[in-house]
Amino acid sequence: MKKLIACTLIGAMLCGMTVSAAGSPSAATVSGNSSSSSSASTAVAVEASGVSATVEAAAAAENKSVGEYTNNAIVETPGLPDALPTGQGGHVIINGAPSNVIFFLTKANAATVKDAKAQATELGGKVLSVFGTKAVVGKFESAQVNFYMKGVKAGQSIKVYQKVNGAWVEVKVVEIREDHVVVDMTSHGTLAFIEVPAAQ
Repeated sequence: MKKLIACTLIGAMLCGMTVSAAGSPSAATVSGNSSSSSSASTAVAVEASGVSATVEAAAAAENKSVGEYTNNAIVETPGLPDALPTGQGGHVIINGAPSNVIFFLTKANAATVKDAKAQATELGGKVLSVFGTKAVVGKFESAQVNFYMKGVKAGQSIKVYQKVNGAWVEVKVVEIREDHVVVDMTSHGTLAFIEVPAAQ
């Protein structure tokens, strides 16, 4: 009986028929054969890439790439080609209480970056990153925010400034560790992270 079952299974495996599926046409092929407008072609390409047109439009509205938008990150900054990639993943401590609030990062414009570079020059330092923040929590007395900044080293000498009424005001740095800078903020706004010479 065992031999019969074994032979039946072997026969089924040897005689089994494989089923193949044809690949779907690419977005370029579909849009190339289509007589619809270019915006429809773009929509097909976006959908084919797995990103909705809504997400792509929201990213474009904030002058971000889709990756920056979906990851709450700033990878490229106008006027700052060597900016450190920066992100914020939530868990902001607001008014002394842990929360699930995320501070969303916004891109700084070239004029703001130029101002930040001038501030860095006054300090004898170098701008590492410039960006703005916003959140569903608009007002707060204090917020301790952990920013991910790829490339920061533990103990690195970094000062953080916030643009307030046209002037750069120093923000308290709580901690600097590998790839992270933690700051205390009292309001949303544009921040400049500046590496300064170590105190002597």
